[in-house]
Amino acid sequence: MIAVELEIVLHRMFVAARKARHRFVTPEHLLFQLLDRKAVVEHLEANAVRVASLKVKLRDHLAKAPTFPPSVTEPDAEPTLEFQKTMQRAILGAQAEGRREVTVLDVLPALLDSSLGLTVTKFLRGSAAPASFAGFGTTQEPVCALCGVVTTPGSWTPVEGRGVLCSACVEAVLAARRVH
Repeated sequence: MIAVELEIVLHRMFVAARKARHRFVTPEHLLFQLLDRKAVVEHLEANAVRVASLKVKLRDHLAKAPTFPPSVTEPDAEPTLEFQKTMQRAILGAQAEGRREVTVLDVLPALLDSSLGLTVTKFLRGSAAPASFAGFGTTQEPVCALCGVVTTPGSWTPVEGRGVLCSACVEAVLAARRVH
């Protein structure tokens, strides 16, 4: 399920693309709209991203986006494959962490996934201080639902509707079940 805040971002993104008569909705459109969300801006700034500069670069880039000819009276922007891949990656990331809701912060790691070959990744990398960029792609580290320890991918187990458990807590739960 998509969080309400992300739904609002997506709606505003499509409205803005239509208003600008853009043919396509891209990950750049998505990031531009995400920059209006407090949580996203705080996360980016905490990772030394120059948000104002990033917004200007994205605005300039979007101003050059392909548009519908004036003869088209009701333009309807179509999402690109890159946009669809970004959203799919964000959804899969949230699910892998055992969460049912995809948030605006789940989209950032997807936008940074260099394997997708997104142009927007270059905008983000170009706006971050090089020294701080190493941990930038992680927006929400999974925290063990029992002990509260931050876990790393591959070392946790999702628990339906409860989040994740670290490997130590999984072992403890299994040992407790064997005793009883």
